[in-house]
Amino acid sequence: MNENWEVNSMMEFDHHQNIARAAFGDMLYDSDRNQLYYKALKKEITRLHKANKKVHVLDIGTGTGLLAMMAAKCGADSVYACEEFEESYKCAKEIIRSNYLEEKIVLIHKSSQKLKVGVDLPHRMNLLVTEVFDTELIGEGAISVFNHAHQELLTDDCIVIPSEAIVYAQVIESKYIRNFNRVNDVYHNKELLIKIPEDIKNCQGIESVFDLQLSELPTDSFKTLIPAQVMFRFNWSDKNGVITDRKNAIRCKSKENGIAHAAFVWWDLAMDTDGDIMLSCAPKWHLQQNNVPWRDHWIQGVYYFANEVNLKTNEEVNLIGYHDELSFWFDTNKSSSYLDVPFPYCECDFHRVISRTLIGQMNDHYLTNNYLTALKKYVQPNSVCLFVGNLSFMGLAAALFGAAKVYYYDVSGPQSFGKVLNSYIRSNDLEDKIVLLKTYKEVLEIISKQKENEEEICTVFMEPSKWILPEWIDIVRYSLQVNPKTNIFPKEGTVKIQAVEFNDLWKIRAPLTEVEGFEIIPFNEIVQESIKISDGLLEEKPLWEYPSKSLSSAYDLFTLNFESIANESSLILKNLLSVKIKNEGICHGLVCWVDWNLDTDTHVSFGSSNRNIYNFDWYPYARQRIYFLNKYRNVSSEDVINCDAILCKNGNLLVSFCNTYDH
Repeated sequence: MNENWEVNSMMEFDHHQNIARAAFGDMLYDSDRNQLYYKALKKEITRLHKANKKVHVLDIGTGTGLLAMMAAKCGADSVYACEEFEESYKCAKEIIRSNYLEEKIVLIHKSSQKLKVGVDLPHRMNLLVTEVFDTELIGEGAISVFNHAHQELLTDDCIVIPSEAIVYAQVIESKYIRNFNRVNDVYHNKELLIKIPEDIKNCQGIESVFDLQLSELPTDSFKTLIPAQVMFRFNWSDKNGVITDRKNAIRCKSKENGIAHAAFVWWDLAMDTDGDIMLSCAPKWHLQQNNVPWRDHWIQGVYYFANEVNLKTNEEVNLIGYHDELSFWFDTNKSSSYLDVPFPYCECDFHRVISRTLIGQMNDHYLTNNYLTALKKYVQPNSVCLFVGNLSFMGLAAALFGAAKVYYYDVSGPQSFGKVLNSYIRSNDLEDKIVLLKTYKEVLEIISKQKENEEEICTVFMEPSKWILPEWIDIVRYSLQVNPKTNIFPKEGTVKIQAVEFNDLWKIRAPLTEVEGFEIIPFNEIVQESIKISDGLLEEKPLWEYPSKSLSSAYDLFTLNFESIANESSLILKNLLSVKIKNEGICHGLVCWVDWNLDTDTHVSFGSSNRNIYNFDWYPYARQRIYFLNKYRNVSSEDVINCDAILCKNGNLLVSFCNTYDH
C-alpha cells in the first residue's frame, strides 16, 4: 500500500469522525439556545434601528450559518459571517443559498483573527453575534476571539451577543465524584492487598475539566458544603477586552461538616445588554425545576482540589478560582493570607494514562472484591501465571496470592503505561515475581516454550472490562492448544443487547432538516454521511448520565466460553437475533455491554446495574455501546426488532437492523 495514500486515508477518516462527533446536531436541537439567540438579535437590532443606526452584523464561527440567517431575518442592514473549517464553510454556503439569503449575507472562509477591515470587511461592525463556547466556557479560545474582535473589527459602541458570562462554583463532598480522581489502595477481605504508590495516591489528578451531566447526578451522592458562588464575570461587550489571567478568592462559611473534594462549575449567559434574556447551564437540582433544557454540548464541569480540606459547620474557608486564556482551576484553604495556588499538574503520570471512568472502576470495591475472590481459586502456590490486560494493575494480585512468577502483558504498550506499572511493582515489592512482556510475539514465545523452560503456566487470566479484548481471545486459544490443562480466568463473557428509548440522547444522531424556520438539509446530509464513513451507528456513552427506558429484556447476543475456545474453527461469530418489545415507546436503538462469569459462582456486569449505587440504572463506572436505529419509530408490546450481528476477530461488533414488525 502506498504510504501517502495510507496517511491521507487516515486523515480523511479523522476528518469525518470530527464531523460525526462534533455535536452540531445536539446544538441545533437545543431550541432554548436557538430561541434565546434569536430573541436577543431581534431586541438589539430593533434597539439600534430605533436609535437611527444602521446595523452591521459580524457572525464569528458561523457553522451552519444559523445566527447569520437570524440576523438577516431580524432586519440587519448587512451581515458578514466567517467560518474557518472548510466543511462547515461549504455547508453554510449551501444552507444560506437554500434559504434565499445569499444576497444578504457575505460568507468569508477565514478565521475571525485573520479578517481585515478594508479587505474582508468594508468597515468596523457594530453588532457581534457568536457562539464560541464549550463546557468550560473559554476552552475554545473565546477570550482571544472577543479581544481580537474589539481591537480590530468592531466599533467602540458595538453590541455583543451574548453580552456577558457568569461562572459559578459550588464546593461539594462526594465519595462518588472523588472515585473518578483519587486512587485508593486495594483491599481484599478487609486486608490491604495492593498498595498504591504514594505519588499516585497523593496526586491531585489531571488538570482538565471532568465534564458531567450533573443534572442526572443523584442528590444523595454529594453534599453541598458551600452553595454556588459567582466566581467570574466575563464582559464580552467591554471594548478594552477581557483580562486573560485572573484570580478571585471568596471568603465563605461551610454550611455543613464535610471534606471539600471538588467544585461543581457551570456558567450562564446574559444574551442582551440589559441582562433580561438569560441562558443557564445550571443543573436542574440547582434551578429546582424539571423542565430544564437538555444539552450535551454545554454541560457542567467538576474541578478537583489539590488539597482536600476538612470543614466544620460555619467554619470559614477560602474558595479560590483562577483562569488563564483557555482553562479554569479551583482550590480551597483556610489560610487568611495564602491565596496563590499553582496551575494543577499531574506529576505521577497515572492520571495521564488512566481515564477517569477507569479510575472509578478501579475504586469500585464490590467489583474488585468479587474479582479477587474468584481469581484466588485459580492461583496455585508457587505457580506460573500469565496476565493479559489493558491498562490494568490487577495482574499483581496473582503474585500477592502466592504465584512464584507472573508474566505480565498489557496490550496498551509499555511506553507510557510501563512507567506507572513499574511504580506499582516497586511499591508492592514484586520486582522478583513480575516479568513484563512488551510484545505479542514475546507472549507467544513464553507460551510455546513453557515445557521446554520447565515452567508450566497454570493460569492465564485477565481483568474483566467493558469489552472483550481480541488479544485475550487469541492468547487463550493458543495457550489451550499448547497446554489443554491451563486454567482460564474468567470463564465466560456474554455480549448483551437491549432495546431502549432515550429521553434526549437520540438527538445527537437524529436527522435534522429545519431549525427555527430555516432549512438545514445540507448540514444533515454532511453529518449523516460522515457518521457512515467514520463509525457507522456506534456511540459510547456513560448511560447513567442519559435517562432512558428499557423497551425489552436483555438478550444474549454472543457468549464466548474461553475454556472451549481452542476447539472452535472460527473466532468470527454471527447471530441473527429477534429482540421482542415488552414496553410501549419510541425505540431509538439498542444498548450493548458485556456480562462476565468469572466462575460458576461469581457474575459481574458492565451494563444494567442491579446494585444500589445511588440507584443508577446503568453501571456508572463504564461506558456502554449504543447502536442507533436509522429510523426511530413507535413500538408496542410484541413488536420485534431483528438484529444481524457479527463479532469480528478484532473485537469490533457490527450490528445492522431490519425494520420492526408486528408479531
